[in-house]
Amino acid sequence: MEIDNKRRHSEDELKQETVKRVKSQEPNYAYLETVIREKLDFDSEKICCVTLSSLNVYCCLVCGHYYQGRHEKSPAFIHSINENHHVFLNLTNLKFYILPQNIQILHEDKVQLLNGIKYALYPTYSVKDLQSFPKQCFDLSNRAYLNGFIGFTNTTTYDYAHSALLLISHMKPLRDYFLLNNFDNQGEFIKRLSICIKKIWSPKLFKHYLSVDDFVTYLKVKEGLNLRLVDPRVFLLWLFNRICSSSKQLKSISNKSCKGKVKIVEIGKDPKDDGPATTKINVKPFWVLTLTLPEFSPFKDGNTVDNLPQINISQLLSKFSDIRDPSANNIFKLTHLPQFLIFHFNRFDHSSEHPVKSRNQTIVEFSGELKVLYANYRLKANVIHTVIKLPSTDGNTSDGDERSHWVTQLYDGKNDKWIEIDGINTTEREAELLFLGETFIQVWEKQEP
Repeated sequence: MEIDNKRRHSEDELKQETVKRVKSQEPNYAYLETVIREKLDFDSEKICCVTLSSLNVYCCLVCGHYYQGRHEKSPAFIHSINENHHVFLNLTNLKFYILPQNIQILHEDKVQLLNGIKYALYPTYSVKDLQSFPKQCFDLSNRAYLNGFIGFTNTTTYDYAHSALLLISHMKPLRDYFLLNNFDNQGEFIKRLSICIKKIWSPKLFKHYLSVDDFVTYLKVKEGLNLRLVDPRVFLLWLFNRICSSSKQLKSISNKSCKGKVKIVEIGKDPKDDGPATTKINVKPFWVLTLTLPEFSPFKDGNTVDNLPQINISQLLSKFSDIRDPSANNIFKLTHLPQFLIFHFNRFDHSSEHPVKSRNQTIVEFSGELKVLYANYRLKANVIHTVIKLPSTDGNTSDGDERSHWVTQLYDGKNDKWIEIDGINTTEREAELLFLGETFIQVWEKQEP
């Protein structure tokens, strides 16, 4: 018994010595005064700027650069000595360290500065948080923004991705599941996509805009995404299919919320003139329903929106009313209407030498509400196509080709207003004038009876 008591006493003394040693090694919190949040950018590719490795990467919280390792002779260790920068964040486990002493900052949750930095890298949410969204927020420069309605950098390259990500992040069942759950153990694609959506809705952004360059580069390099001929529709469909192959729960939510069904009756010609026509019936699911615009011949330069052909969206939907068009061989009927009905207006002939110049510019008329069969829908998002003039070989932009540019318009139901997102800029728009653009994709939400 006496031996056990001595052993227990010895173990208690060892624990106390360990605690004292840890406390004595706690970093000098004066180092935290050197942290510059304005220089931190967690949207960029997380690789060491010296070795280009993505393993064991740390962010220097003084200059914002990424370095590998903490051991002696590692890029991070050497950087801390050469530049006198001491505070680092591990980009994988979100732990903070002081270098070159190689001491972990304990109880970082009690330090508001470090909490804010961790949140900027990986935002987390509660159900109560979501109930207040969207709300007015302020970045480090005290610039106001509305979370969920934020702009993006690198518009000329990845604007199609910006539009598709904004559409998904505004489909409430998908948004809520992404915001409220942790995806660290569900594969790199879902983890990275969830972080994008979490940041779109973050009320604590350091800047009032984001970059998805790192995410799209990952999709290109690791997921095999072919960026040739990519537009918001192609990218949105790719995301839906990849989401469904990555998560059973997200597949269930996506199917329930966004997948509709259409019955197609194919009427064939009988080889005998006096015989009955043959029919073949198929029921096909769809994420995006393409509405065919009337034929269009490009106008000469100088024409304006006032003399472009116009058509009402109800006329385009009549194709799916189970009534046969004498000029067509097929009959279409919508048999299942999802919570979110996504329309695509096909404007391009990609077999053309200049698909953007020769696009169909027909204006689609619509209002904020739409009745489809038995259901009432409310317009939630509108992606419009615009063009950027490219200079010709002699530098003249008027004679050059045109490149597609995508602008996203989102409905803020809480404040009953429309917000247009073009690059890093966000602008309020009048609902009555939305139809004047070249609508390319729309998202409609079914209203409860």
